[in-house]
Amino acid sequence: MDVKTVTRVYFSPTGTTRRIAESVAAGIAGDGEAVFDCTKRSWRGQVPGTFRDDVVILAAPVYYGRLPEPAVDCFTRLTADKTPAVLVAVYGNRAYDDALIELFDIAVARGFVPIAAGAFIGEHSYSTEALPMAPGRPDAEDLTAAREFGTAVMKKLTAIRSLEAVNPVRVPCDRPYIEPEGLHRLRRMRQSSSVTPETDASLCTRCNKCIEACPQDAIDRVDVTRTDKEECILCCACVKVCPVGARRFTEPAFFPLLKKIQELCRERKEPECYL
Repeated sequence: MDVKTVTRVYFSPTGTTRRIAESVAAGIAGDGEAVFDCTKRSWRGQVPGTFRDDVVILAAPVYYGRLPEPAVDCFTRLTADKTPAVLVAVYGNRAYDDALIELFDIAVARGFVPIAAGAFIGEHSYSTEALPMAPGRPDAEDLTAAREFGTAVMKKLTAIRSLEAVNPVRVPCDRPYIEPEGLHRLRRMRQSSSVTPETDASLCTRCNKCIEACPQDAIDRVDVTRTDKEECILCCACVKVCPVGARRFTEPAFFPLLKKIQELCRERKEPECYL
């Protein structure tokens, strides 16, 4: 089949998923390209019409082994007419658990035909200089692997005469999905503690970069030291973007969990691709 347009649909608060999706798209290299960035809440309502002649890359980060709720909200608004899809999950070097199969199930339910899938590594959202977790990833090797994956997808697409004759790609899965105990533990902790990035007013320069980076509009536009923990999804985009280190976690009860996550992230993981 001819590849007319490669469309990237992604949720990427810290930019790692966006970079992987760009590299995959570069490897596919269709006649045209389109982008639907659903990171910001205000952008998610701009849902394209039904996908037909595209190859669509659906890409999202992995939070506690599952897709983040805003990404699910975005992807379940899409519709497709037997459109080939490339599924991409980007995780912080621990594990992607059921994120890929969750993305697969959503894609099929929305009318896509998943023909390829990949799990790639990005710097963990909680990574800091003091507690590094896959720092600097995706690195050059990761981006090369993503581009090569896209090239392999293109070869597969070129050989396809009819999508009706193609079986959807198989990805590792558990059904029902494994419940993310780490996320449940965190939610219980947040009922009694403010496990949310806070602003150190003595360091803050009021540049408002954290406000613009937040995908959930959780940071008060008038008082940047106020964060709505009910809206905050702990993506840490505000922490990563702050130029002076004024945004940080301060809740002592959260640090043992961070240390445990760091231990689980020590061994370098490599991308896994399914064609």
